[in-house]
Amino acid sequence: MKGWKNDPDTLPMLKDRARSDTDYWVRWSAFRELAHGWKDDPATLTWLKDRAQSDTNTDVRRAAVQALAYGWKDDPGTLPWLKDRARSDTADNVRSAAVQELARGWKDDPDILPMLKDRARSDTDHGVRTVAVQELGRGWKDDLDTLPFLKDRARSDTNPYVRYWAVQELARGWKDDPGTLPWLKDRARSDTDHGVRTVAVQEL
Repeated sequence: MKGWKNDPDTLPMLKDRARSDTDYWVRWSAFRELAHGWKDDPATLTWLKDRAQSDTNTDVRRAAVQALAYGWKDDPGTLPWLKDRARSDTADNVRSAAVQELARGWKDDPDILPMLKDRARSDTDHGVRTVAVQELGRGWKDDLDTLPFLKDRARSDTNPYVRYWAVQELARGWKDDPGTLPWLKDRARSDTDHGVRTVAVQEL
């Protein structure tokens, strides 16, 4: 597509592939090329937002969210739109993608940290909560509230997968904290899930 951008059939064909191809990677590639090559066309942004909200395939919606975050980071409408997707999309993988893109692309926005904590506590899907926990551990290590927050998630989340990743982020991000070693020993002995106890033992 890089060699035939000016061909009048290229844009309609890309939109068709992004909408209709049965293979996820073809659709994802089409979204990426649209975001790269037709960023200045206002119709592209409108079209991607429509795909991200109305396509019946959640993988397509997820790819559209990622393409929008990548190609229109400086558009004033992108940040509030992504926040809405992170909270309101009906598909957990779309919410996960929106949470991840917000954490990585808009870290300096004052609303992102509270939003991540809210998603880590309150999202109904454990996968979304896990992404929020991971991004908090990796992007907000210097925030004084992150360590106690992750400890709470590692003890209190009802899903062992979330607790597993909270334990791992703590062990790797706060190795020099004097409270981490005894805390890991406690998780290795006390968590009700064998996977969480295993990761605590491995990090020890």
